[in-house]
Amino acid sequence: MRKKQKISIKDISKELGISITTISFIINKKAENKISKEVIKKVEDYIEEVGYKPNSTAQTLRTGKSKTIVFMAEDISDPFFSAIAKEMEEIAFENGYKIIYCSTENKKERALELLSLFKDRQVDAFIITPPEGFRDEMEKLVNEKKQVVMVFDRYYNDLEHNYVVLDNLDSSKRATRYLLDSGYQNVGFVGLKSDISPTQERLQGYQHVVAANGQKDRSVLIPFDDVKTAEGKEMIREFLKRNPQIDSLLFATNSLAISGLKVLKEESLRIPDDVSVLTFDDRDLFELYSPSISVISQPVSELANELIKGTLNLLKSDFKESVKFQKVLKGRLIERNSSHLISENNSI
Repeated sequence: MRKKQKISIKDISKELGISITTISFIINKKAENKISKEVIKKVEDYIEEVGYKPNSTAQTLRTGKSKTIVFMAEDISDPFFSAIAKEMEEIAFENGYKIIYCSTENKKERALELLSLFKDRQVDAFIITPPEGFRDEMEKLVNEKKQVVMVFDRYYNDLEHNYVVLDNLDSSKRATRYLLDSGYQNVGFVGLKSDISPTQERLQGYQHVVAANGQKDRSVLIPFDDVKTAEGKEMIREFLKRNPQIDSLLFATNSLAISGLKVLKEESLRIPDDVSVLTFDDRDLFELYSPSISVISQPVSELANELIKGTLNLLKSDFKESVKFQKVLKGRLIERNSSHLISENNSI
């Protein structure tokens, strides 16, 4: 069977008797107010009929746009980041964009290698969860103004940039206050040893509330690379042994909570009888766990919508100085059995 010949813009021009330039304008969505609706419809109908597909490389060279967005997450396998990615993909696709996913594993060197790779491919935008120690590199990337840059999940106070984040300080304050108001006297905090904004703000929110209530700061910070290791579990175990009076625990991430739950089980500490548990970031495991685990849930759909729509709007603005996109969204505290009290509405 003879292979079907690929159709070019030149072929369409010859068939319809319309200039290549006019057809190019229509294909690249630049025909509005320049070309009559009748001609646009004629070309679009023919393109659909013959199944014409633009050459992506040639199109990038002509327009300077690859119609590609890179989502550089901390860990794309994490249920939180993968859920965000899935929802963004739907909206991006509807707007003619594709998304490429990758993980930095919170490593600066890896993030730099990925940036170099995708810059060479002329992607249109980066949505990045920056790793530790990445502030100066982020400033350089923002100032290049070659790609739209949107920062997700964390931000820099001293850098003017686009971002979409959770209100981590307020969420941590509400979580800590909820535990104290529920009658717990000694709230412990298990966080990350990191310079990124969410981990710092979650610790600060906890410290602010316990200090305001005359309670002692009982916190431990686990290095990122140790969270899922035996070393990380041992740090949590030793923390509990040093602070036997702790009657409730606030975990700063879902990964820390999973390690903590393993330690509590190994130490035969019952939830919530011996210690109450509350964690950031919901996942199916926490709802199915026995007892079910209370969480600060991030608004995944809203975060994804703000991220991708904000990025698309920035792409349309073509680096206008006045255009900035900065969103801070509220988390939701969902009460489950691990923190004793179950409200009528199941969330606050």
